Amino acid sequence: MSVAVKAAGWAMLLRVLGATYPTFPNAVLGLAAMRPIYVPLFVFVSIATMTGANFAALTQTNTKRLLAYSSIAHVGYMLLGLIAGTPTQLSADGIKGILIYLLVYTFMNLGAFGVITSLRHRNVIGDELDDLNGLYSRAPVEAVLMLIFLLSLAGIPPLAGFWGKYFIFFSLIETKHYVLAALGVLYSVFGLYYYLKMANAMFMGKAEESGLLPVSWTMRAALGVTAFATLFIGIMPDRFISLVNWSLIIVPNSPVARIVR
Repeated sequence: MSVAVKAAGWAMLLRVLGATYPTFPNAVLGLAAMRPIYVPLFVFVSIATMTGANFAALTQTNTKRLLAYSSIAHVGYMLLGLIAGTPTQLSADGIKGILIYLLVYTFMNLGAFGVITSLRHRNVIGDELDDLNGLYSRAPVEAVLMLIFLLSLAGIPPLAGFWGKYFIFFSLIETKHYVLAALGVLYSVFGLYYYLKMANAMFMGKAEESGLLPVSWTMRAALGVTAFATLFIGIMPDRFISLVNWSLIIVPNSPVARIVR
């Protein structure tokens, strides 16, 4: 529900709203011609979403609710990509940012929820921030992986989450939506605060119990895959950006596209 359904919903939304591609300026899909009508609505929804979700997450002590509110905030960031552009045409960089965002968000959010889930399997509730106290001393690998996922969600380079926000904010600046770009950056700082609040509990908090927590190979493999993707896409994003360009008909083909085919 956190990633798969959201990605499917965004795929449908992009199809319905449509886009005019730079290489095919006369090809209009979906409801792109109605941008002057729906863009003001998206501006309101995006600001309300980012504001409400980030302020709600700032006061949360429940880890799952904190991650859930942060998920809502990320939808607000992605809506900014739909707003970027002229009154009649979407920004190619805005759509590119949304697609990259959906790709990287899948791995980093699955990884973060995976760490919380793995704690429950070892009789650690993990629902409250206090449950994460001293996690580094009891499960150092999971604590480090969780830190990677949290910093990626916050958009810190060179992790994968940086590139989604980069293209969205760049598209806003490119199309002179300076106020929205500034708001997006400001709320990203808020997000960094509550993500670091979780990291502080894991690395600086004092564990109520001692002893290492056992790590199953299946969970270790799942977290390893999501962490590898989060790092790999962040450090070497070119092939994934090329694939997104191919999907948007910005380039005719790409090495990754040939592999997919």
